[in-house]
Amino acid sequence: MSDNDTQHARRGHGGRQSDYTSRSRRTTGRPSRRRFLQAAAATGMAAGFVGLGASQEADEENRFELGGESSRWVGQAPDEIEGEDNPTLVLEEGETYEVVWENLDGIGHNFVIIDDEGDQLVSTDIVTGEGETQAVEFEADEEMAEYYCEPHPQTMRGDVTFDEPDEPDEEAEAEPYFPEGPTVGVNPVAEGLIAPTDFDDPEGSDYQYVADQTGEIWRIDEDGVDLEGDPFLDISDRMVAVGEEFAGGYADPDGDYDERGLLGVEFHPDYEENGRFVVNYSAPPDDETPDGWSHVQVIAEFEATDDESADPDSERRILEFQHPQYNHDSGPMAFGPDGYLYVPMGDGGGGNDSDYGHVEDWYDENEGGNGQDTTENLLGGVHRIDIDNEGENGEPYAIPEDNPFAEGEELEGEGLEEYYAWGLRNPYGITFSGDDRLIVADAGQVLYEAAYEIEKGGNYGWNVREGSHCFSTETPATPPEECPLETPDDVRGGEPLIDPVVEYPQVHEGQGVGIVIIGGHTYEDDTIEDLEGQYIFGDWTRDQGRQQPDGRVFAATPEDPADPDERDEFGGRPREDLWEMEEVRFAGSDDGDLHHFVRQFGRGADGEVYVLANRIGVPQGDTGVVFELVAEDEGVEIEPLEDDEEPEDEDDAPDDEDEHPGEVDEDPENDEDE
Repeated sequence: MSDNDTQHARRGHGGRQSDYTSRSRRTTGRPSRRRFLQAAAATGMAAGFVGLGASQEADEENRFELGGESSRWVGQAPDEIEGEDNPTLVLEEGETYEVVWENLDGIGHNFVIIDDEGDQLVSTDIVTGEGETQAVEFEADEEMAEYYCEPHPQTMRGDVTFDEPDEPDEEAEAEPYFPEGPTVGVNPVAEGLIAPTDFDDPEGSDYQYVADQTGEIWRIDEDGVDLEGDPFLDISDRMVAVGEEFAGGYADPDGDYDERGLLGVEFHPDYEENGRFVVNYSAPPDDETPDGWSHVQVIAEFEATDDESADPDSERRILEFQHPQYNHDSGPMAFGPDGYLYVPMGDGGGGNDSDYGHVEDWYDENEGGNGQDTTENLLGGVHRIDIDNEGENGEPYAIPEDNPFAEGEELEGEGLEEYYAWGLRNPYGITFSGDDRLIVADAGQVLYEAAYEIEKGGNYGWNVREGSHCFSTETPATPPEECPLETPDDVRGGEPLIDPVVEYPQVHEGQGVGIVIIGGHTYEDDTIEDLEGQYIFGDWTRDQGRQQPDGRVFAATPEDPADPDERDEFGGRPREDLWEMEEVRFAGSDDGDLHHFVRQFGRGADGEVYVLANRIGVPQGDTGVVFELVAEDEGVEIEPLEDDEEPEDEDDAPDDEDEHPGEVDEDPENDEDE
């Protein structure tokens, strides 16, 4: 997704309200330690699995029956585990057991058993059909420690034991990860969009502008957006077909979810004089695209003839990224206070930064990848270019003379000169704060979501680390306890792997927190006093099944935290060393929730913040909306979806879910990730 990065007072948006209501699974690892199970052919029936080396068939008393849904495993039989969430499986060494489980929610799950070190001892294929069952037979081995589902390893996870378990203590109610913060209202300034991806409010224009994933940029005025009229710009005819005809083959070709499309729009600081603006969009493969790769991610400049329309023939391509996968395309860009264009770009997509289209790097413990490489391609970093001048060889941009790898700089020759920072997975959201902090959100893979304060020449750790925590391409759901905090001396002279300033787990104490971070902006307006100076960001949805529009909005206090003296579990940065974070609540909702997927954020000319959202996680329909954050007594009501309105068969998780350990292709921060 993009940033996964409007004048309300001077245009009257602040007082306007409306009646807005709800309208090749692939496992890497140590084969000598892992005993994978082979699937028996079965058509229209349960998929049966027979464990290698099993000496006898499991009898009735050695059978466990489970139900699988994204939030938990549910015990069904024997009686001892009936009704339990993530029940403990009690085994006896050398006995043969059978686990039979039913898919309860139609979301892709599988069954895995691991040892204490996270190595897989049993692993099955993904089952996606609701009501479908799968049986797996195995011989109990005392190395077995836990079982889980690879796409949902935090919520669908239970213990394996060879002793009778202790009686469980009465569980205290889980504390939410984010404390409750200020309550605000929302006012829709644009409705009826499909899947809004970016927003800008250029100085000197009579309009605000919103990009839709399907290729249109629309004008917003005091009456909202006129979808019956002509868009400001329509480039759908030069893009890939969004939501269909995947060129890569990594995603389900029948799925509607797509991270490609029109993903970013940024108007030039001197737009009032020169009419120039920049977009980020996904073009079809060209003559330079390797066979089987997905698309070309294009950064292009256009010129507007006036506030009403742009000239589609004025396109000037600035940067082109050959993209192996359909995802991790990043999104919004930003002009910095120095006048240069900052362009985030994802690592190329796929899981672990190690699928096709990824290169080798210095860290031998992990496969990949583009995030840690700075010489082979421009994937996995933030780039800074000067689009007001040509390059020495006629390129459509010049390299700022103090870029880290520029001629004459200390790291000259150590990387491609466009790089400003690297070590990112899918930087989805970029902003400059009022005090010139450069903040970029980066969608995680399976455990953690993060945002960073970006500095020139900074390395942000992917895929050595996921956020501040150690990461393993072999066992993404069970990270190692230790990993490097810096590169070796022979890699760009040795550089620290910089920790995030914002970080949160996808699941906390068994409760979903979010699945893909959506980067936002600092609130520079004075309308909502409790948000002044806060970094406003969010998450696509807290629903681990990725079906429900349960997006969230958060606020963090920018500060200059000290480096941690000690590390938490998996080498992570202690929470007290992060920015202070809380959840923003919504007055127009009975339960305080937004009841939308959060797709992106925008900031207006007066420093106000907007939330770009829709009701479904795919580029379809007309539920897309741009909400302005307003005082809690000035917003509209937010209705949850009725049962008969709930979306069906959506592949709606941005960017993350297709990249869980095991390369699950069921549906995609993200993430987001979009």
